[in-house]
Amino acid sequence: MGVVGEERRRVTVPTPTDPEVAAVTFKKHLDDFFTNGRPSWSTGWARYPVNQLNEVVEIPGIRADGTVDPYFFTLGAEYYPVWPVSAAFVRKTEAGEWEPVSGGPWWPRQSNQPDFAFGLHTSYDYLDGTKKPLICLSFTLEYYFTEHGPADDERWDPSRHTLSATLSRLGDILKAPNYQEPDGDRAP
Repeated sequence: MGVVGEERRRVTVPTPTDPEVAAVTFKKHLDDFFTNGRPSWSTGWARYPVNQLNEVVEIPGIRADGTVDPYFFTLGAEYYPVWPVSAAFVRKTEAGEWEPVSGGPWWPRQSNQPDFAFGLHTSYDYLDGTKKPLICLSFTLEYYFTEHGPADDERWDPSRHTLSATLSRLGDILKAPNYQEPDGDRAP
């Protein structure tokens, strides 16, 4: 099924991938990224496995003055690798569970745009009529469940892209000058 986004580009609504294929590919690509990608030479990145199709990744937010703020993303591979991983900001509850956030101290405040199309929305209209937070980036699954229609050079291409592209872009948005600070006080 296709829909037409605001920019009048045709968008295909994603369908889930075979769970075994998704799980194996997700693990392989995450392992590769953490062995050979940005986390291998950068500090503050960490992984927290949830299950075969989900993992939480910690990415440091780096302010202009060098202050580091931790951010946590849940990644979901139900549609991967045909489509990008799902991605959402989360925080750990007192009970030790990961819960989605929209705004507040676990959501970053941005000051400008990186050199790629990107936005953060604490509430956004999805095609199914719901309103949810959106990391507005064509390398996240949620982008394709909204009325966005990516340009050809922005569209997820499983022959060229892996979750490394998603994680690298998330890392880029959490570095100054794009990143300012948490959107609220993190003090207990």
